Amino acid sequence: MVRKILVATLLLGAWGCSDSGDGVPLTSSRAYKGHENDQDITYFVNAYGATQGTRLDDCQTCHTGAQYTYLSGTATKTLFKNACDNCHLISHPDSTLIEAQPTTYADTLNPYGKAYLAAGRTRAALAAIESADSDGDGAANRTEIDALRYPGDPASKPGQPSAPSRTFTMTDLKALPVHSEFVLANSAKQQFDTYAGYTGAKVRDLLTAAGVDLADPLFTGVTVIAPDGFMIDFTAEQVTGAFPSQLFYAGLDTATLGTVCGYVEYPNTLPTGLTDGGAIPGDFWLDLAYQRDGLPMDVSTLDPITGKINGEGPLRVIVPQNPAGKPDRGSKFSPTDCNDGNDYDSAKDHNAGNMVRGVVVIRVNPLQDGVEDFDYRYGGWAFIDSESVLVYGHGVTAR
Repeated sequence: MVRKILVATLLLGAWGCSDSGDGVPLTSSRAYKGHENDQDITYFVNAYGATQGTRLDDCQTCHTGAQYTYLSGTATKTLFKNACDNCHLISHPDSTLIEAQPTTYADTLNPYGKAYLAAGRTRAALAAIESADSDGDGAANRTEIDALRYPGDPASKPGQPSAPSRTFTMTDLKALPVHSEFVLANSAKQQFDTYAGYTGAKVRDLLTAAGVDLADPLFTGVTVIAPDGFMIDFTAEQVTGAFPSQLFYAGLDTATLGTVCGYVEYPNTLPTGLTDGGAIPGDFWLDLAYQRDGLPMDVSTLDPITGKINGEGPLRVIVPQNPAGKPDRGSKFSPTDCNDGNDYDSAKDHNAGNMVRGVVVIRVNPLQDGVEDFDYRYGGWAFIDSESVLVYGHGVTAR
């Protein structure tokens, strides 16, 4: 978890690891894909076999999020970056944040991660710190691990109640005020950007239905979570306020520019009122969509080979560009010899990366004092199967 180091299964066998009962060493199954074969999480699940596939089989066992300040107009606002987003600041710094950002993975470690690193970052190191109380919450590390609580987070300890929550079915979502918007999904890396029309409910309307008071000054925003552990934070302003007008650009597809230079995909039927380079009619919000171009979205599934989510539904959060702009080619497909000024531009808003696919959980921040963070990793895919979303956290009223 401290950094990406791939370990072969045969090598793991030499450590005398715990196994699945048939002599096969355990491997992480729930750490965010791309990190599931890291040496450290593999050590952990083999030392504590009961944690495989649980919330502790995850980067957050050793890494932590962080609170940051950013400028909103003339006022400063606070924003909590979850463990995933905080680590990503190492390779993708955010110039809008005032505080110093992490520059190494060691900078993102929580107290348990730091203790593990200091003890030698081996399986023996895990055993050496079992009796310690790394996060100072009154429970030994091993006691917390056995209870499936985070040993590096003082806000997580055995016996705590879970945060209040509400589950919304597809029927519930469709009963909320319907909002549709035609938007660009501008990708940072992929070959094609896409224009599509999405229909769903504004996230602000969903939170209101869950009992959240959006005018509460303590409300700081939401964290949107997919079943593979991917998560993105959105501020209160992004939830409660409209996004700027979006722009439409025509003729950027392969049919017009050819297979080498074409980089935008359009739906078969475009909305009326579009002009090349002009504003797209309508208003734009952070939405939880259940339809794309008038049809249910392809159900999300986990590709066992690539570890990525295929499909985008049944629910996807839609994030308009801010600022709106012209689509550009992905960084992996630039530069080109097209000489049209449309190659990758890091200054653009590549909003596609924030449009979480397969949304199963929305956490309302901040969590109340004394409650345990909901374990979204249990049954995450069940929310996909049941076409529902769990809303939990600050201000949510149970029913």
